[in-house]
Amino acid sequence: MTLSPIPRRSGRLLSTAVAVGLAVTAGPLTVPAFAAAPAAFAAPAPAASAGKLAPGSRIVSAGTTGYLSADPEGTVVWTRYADGGTTQLARDKADYGFGTEHGTASDTVALGDDPVMGASKKITLRDMATGKSAFIDLATYGYHYMGTVGSSVFAYKRVGKDEKDQEVHLLAADGEKITDRVVTGLPAGSNDFHLEAGGPGKAVVRCGRQFGEFFDYVVVDLASAKAVPGRSLASGYTAGAAVSAKHLAVSGSVFMSDPRVELETVELAGDGDGRRWSTGLEGMVTPHVGLVGDWAVYGEKQKTTEGRYNGDLSVRAVPVGGGTGRKVLDHLDSLTPTPDGALLVTGGTVEQGEGLYRISAGADGAPVAQLVASTGEPTKVTLTDAQVPAVADLSKGHWKPRWQLSRRNVEVTITLRHRASGAEHAFTVRPDDAGPSHSGPGWVDFDWDGVFDGWPDKPAAPNGDYTWKFSAKPRNNLGPVLESSGTFEVTRKPAPHDYTDNGTPDLLVRGPSTLSIVDTFRDGGRLKGMRSKEVGTGWGDYHQVTAAGEVAGAPAGDLVARDKDGVLWLYLGKGDGTFTDRVKIGGGWDMYDRITGGADLDGDGRGDLLARDSAGALWFYKGTGDWRAPFAPRVKAGTGWTMYNEITSVGDVAGGPGGDLVARDPNGVLWLYLGYGNGTFADRVKIGPGWDAYRQTVGIGDANADGKADLFVTTKEDRTTYVYHGTGDWRAPFAAREATGIEVWTGDTVS
Repeated sequence: MTLSPIPRRSGRLLSTAVAVGLAVTAGPLTVPAFAAAPAAFAAPAPAASAGKLAPGSRIVSAGTTGYLSADPEGTVVWTRYADGGTTQLARDKADYGFGTEHGTASDTVALGDDPVMGASKKITLRDMATGKSAFIDLATYGYHYMGTVGSSVFAYKRVGKDEKDQEVHLLAADGEKITDRVVTGLPAGSNDFHLEAGGPGKAVVRCGRQFGEFFDYVVVDLASAKAVPGRSLASGYTAGAAVSAKHLAVSGSVFMSDPRVELETVELAGDGDGRRWSTGLEGMVTPHVGLVGDWAVYGEKQKTTEGRYNGDLSVRAVPVGGGTGRKVLDHLDSLTPTPDGALLVTGGTVEQGEGLYRISAGADGAPVAQLVASTGEPTKVTLTDAQVPAVADLSKGHWKPRWQLSRRNVEVTITLRHRASGAEHAFTVRPDDAGPSHSGPGWVDFDWDGVFDGWPDKPAAPNGDYTWKFSAKPRNNLGPVLESSGTFEVTRKPAPHDYTDNGTPDLLVRGPSTLSIVDTFRDGGRLKGMRSKEVGTGWGDYHQVTAAGEVAGAPAGDLVARDKDGVLWLYLGKGDGTFTDRVKIGGGWDMYDRITGGADLDGDGRGDLLARDSAGALWFYKGTGDWRAPFAPRVKAGTGWTMYNEITSVGDVAGGPGGDLVARDPNGVLWLYLGYGNGTFADRVKIGPGWDAYRQTVGIGDANADGKADLFVTTKEDRTTYVYHGTGDWRAPFAAREATGIEVWTGDTVS
């Protein structure tokens, strides 16, 4: 027989075994009868006054006066029905799987000398109804422990040549005498015996066929120590088994690789082979099985926190022989029979939660469940706490709401919806992907950077009022979807190049006649963009279009455009990627061959313009914040600017009090002019050569949200673009260039 590996004995039995070995005698034995159920069995109290059970406990066995359970740490406890009092009996290895080793269907509890009960040699039989104990030392006889049914101990002995064969023994204590009998009638040539189940006067022994995958489940009569002829069922290693006064039931697959799972029964009364019946259990893997009268009860073993199960976890009952089944519980994770033909099950229902349930025959004979002891845990997923910030200030960091759940083996969907536009996106979080430790109670954290993830683009979410919806679907299909919802506000510090009110800078791209907005965003550390808005047509009438920053008093960026007659026009940004009708600023702007803007040069929070005239003088136009007169009268900022073929107002790249300027000379050298914060600039500082490789240099604003302005460039040969991030250090104002995912056609201009 294959037992669990015997570990190093590091634990001690908490109960005190009787330290006297009793004599073993051969010969017939009158096995003590199972205690009959009292005429008026003390039915469990209703749910409102149910007892308490430690969370995560498993039911081990049940008698007429109480039941045996084990908590997640392996502490084995007897609980009395009468008053709910408990007695701690043993400390088993925590991950040990309980079967019949501590006994079944009786007030007698088997206790061993090893934290793995199946490896024990010294067995103490303790009657919890009377307090009396008996002791059997299996080591004296070379036996290996299998389990206990009532007060009968099953063990096997290695026999034959090289001890490759086994025989099963049935031992019982009568006073100070122990009777040892060989169990006869087991299938010839079988081996690898295991005590699977027990009931009043009967046991089920699993018999292997030469250590293969195929097993016989045989009923043994305890009074005669004989297998009941013609009443065995065949199945696999992991099948479940149950026996009652009327039936043997087995649930499982014959072979481990066989996806078909069946529930089979055979009648125990009468002559011949007994009437047999079977039904398929579609979607199940290794279901538990029990018997209540003429009904079979079955369900997949599954804790609430376990699994990503796609099948039906409910505990169901079906009449033996066929008929209409019914649901009894939402799930179970352990099961044991009681002496009066009922079942005790740890599991739960969505309505009453987790606990110990008694399944017994109802008024019509069909099984019904009643709560005996509650663990205080819900079966369905519940929300126990939430911390959802009402404001997401994304200019200061990410939005990090969190929800505390009763269990986390769920698939969470968090849906964010922008109220004004209706734009929404759903994010998926699977907490238990991080491992089993993240499947139980705990927090589900969400870290949102303000980006609406999607394919192929990830635009930043706009500012404004939002709704959030939190949905948690159990990954084992146990219970309904949990839903919660609320509102929050997204806000950011205004960005001068933001036309879509989502905190990220935008580019104005002008074709032969159209003007479009490219909404930029960061994806995997790289700057990308999507052409989200076409502003309109007719923009080919303008000689120059310039991003002006916020010049008119609203949070969104504005733009100015000069027509062929030298008239400058203002377009006020609405914040949704569109602009108001144009407003005339004034004529005479054809005196300038270069206009650049979009940066705050004097530190007042408004965008300003710089314009170069044909004589090389540079003029500063201060933004007023008034759309009716958006710029103050010009002030000369310097002379001699004809030496440059490109002038760009880039913003603060060097940590000074105002915006800075970069200019490129005919040799391709780029120079930095540090702003004093009043519209004038310090002497130039050389940045470096090679900038003649670029067709355009554009101040894009803060493209990586580090608080420093950046420079966007387009190439001459193809549509490739790059961004140079500002460093804040005037001696090296830009980091190494970074390729972007934004393409600009050669004929287009960017501002």
